[in-house]
Amino acid sequence: MKLPFAPLTFCLFTAIAFAADPPSVPKDAADAISAADLLKHIKILASDEFEGRAPGSKGEELSVKYISEQFKALGLKPGNPNGTYTQEVPLAGIVTAPTASFTVGDKKTELKFPDDYVASSARLQTEIKAANTDIVFVGYGVVAPEFGWDDYKDVDVRGKTILMLINDPAIPDPADAAKLDPKMFKGSAMTYYGRWTYKYEIAAQKGAAAAVIIHETVPAAYPYSVVMSSWAKENFEIDAADKNMNAVQIRSWITLDVAKKLLADCGQDFEALK
Repeated sequence: MKLPFAPLTFCLFTAIAFAADPPSVPKDAADAISAADLLKHIKILASDEFEGRAPGSKGEELSVKYISEQFKALGLKPGNPNGTYTQEVPLAGIVTAPTASFTVGDKKTELKFPDDYVASSARLQTEIKAANTDIVFVGYGVVAPEFGWDDYKDVDVRGKTILMLINDPAIPDPADAAKLDPKMFKGSAMTYYGRWTYKYEIAAQKGAAAAVIIHETVPAAYPYSVVMSSWAKENFEIDAADKNMNAVQIRSWITLDVAKKLLADCGQDFEALK
């Protein structure tokens, strides 16, 4: 997977100053906050003129200007040492042009980006590859000692591509199989173990070359179209001194249909594995 990136060195976040010992909010100040005022600001910031407010865009400049003006109108003093309302954060804008395929025996399947999958990397390199790597299914990709759970136990994934399920492990309640066990991964609530950020972090710790999450709409709580709109465009990472080289090389999502076909070609069944 080749992942070209375009470095950016700007992104401004608003900041305000707080008193050392802030008093409780006066009633008249609290009463001054109205739904109408909040909606007015939301409508302005969400309008077409602000173009989505992406970092490095005209919309970001308009957003910073608007919010700063609102701070001034409220009488808030700048909170940064340089006397401004904004803090500079070095970012890298990353645009990916990935290619991906799976080979089972002598059968090669080319995947279509972004309809079948998305892929990116936090590493600030012009090209990243995970070629000819074995694929290992690691369940939910979770290591949670407090729940006695380790999907990586006795599994060496170093230099390999891992395939994993989305969200937390779904453990039925012993008292009612129709519900999830509240003692395991907070039942129906999502823990950090279920977040894609965690799954990619643990993949990096385990030395995987690439980490692929199988998307399912119900456990994810959003359709694959959200994954496409989020990951198939320019994304931003902190432009750190180490160029984020500790991150997993490739982070990816794959559709459920493609995952099922891949597993079937390997003589595996998705539902049985899940």
